[in-house]
Amino acid sequence: MLEELKKIGLDDHESKVYLALLELEDALVSEIAERTKINRSLLYSILERMSEKGVATYILKNNVRYYRAAEPNKIMSMLKEKENILNSILSQLTELHKPRKNRPVIEVLEGREGIKTIFNDLLKQKKDWFAFNIPGKGPEVMGPGVHAFERDRQKFGIKLNVICVKTSQGLKRGKEFSDMRHTNVKYMSDSFESPASNWIYGDRLVIIFWYEEFPFAVRIIDKNLAESYRNYFKQLWDNSEFRP
Repeated sequence: MLEELKKIGLDDHESKVYLALLELEDALVSEIAERTKINRSLLYSILERMSEKGVATYILKNNVRYYRAAEPNKIMSMLKEKENILNSILSQLTELHKPRKNRPVIEVLEGREGIKTIFNDLLKQKKDWFAFNIPGKGPEVMGPGVHAFERDRQKFGIKLNVICVKTSQGLKRGKEFSDMRHTNVKYMSDSFESPASNWIYGDRLVIIFWYEEFPFAVRIIDKNLAESYRNYFKQLWDNSEFRP
């Protein structure tokens, strides 16, 4: 029970003292010290903190303090009271937490799980997807997860315009894309070959680094930046080739 009591706001010493008080009922500091093996000088400050929290109290008998634990139901009432206080100011706290307008959100998502987060986000957004500098390393780095993502993308009708790099791997990936529904493919010179690819969807710009040992992505959420990259993509698209 010590671990559970710590989860509701009591520290290790307070939890031990509370359990001891429940067993001892009205107890002298000396009795609590003997039961908990906590130094008496430290015990006074612990009991004072517990009194402030409302989980312990004392009575006087012949001018001697006897400590007792608050009933467990009292702790439940205290927690509910705190919950009610939080609920009363929750809307104000949420208002304070709103991100500033025009301030981009920049995130680094590490590893294959981070890339999967991008996949899931794209499916959730359900916006047209524009991708360029595609080296074709996704299936190699991510394995079967890529194919599941692609099936879902087509099922949801998310349109993809993709520009693959004219490397052997990029050409192979381009052919795979060309067999997919809701997909248009073009090709760019292999002089653009890079371990990173660029994705734009909705108000997001994502740069994915397809390192086999440690892939990662940088996601920037910013409407103006995403629109700027979409315009850049359109220029690349106009200057790219339908055939490899």
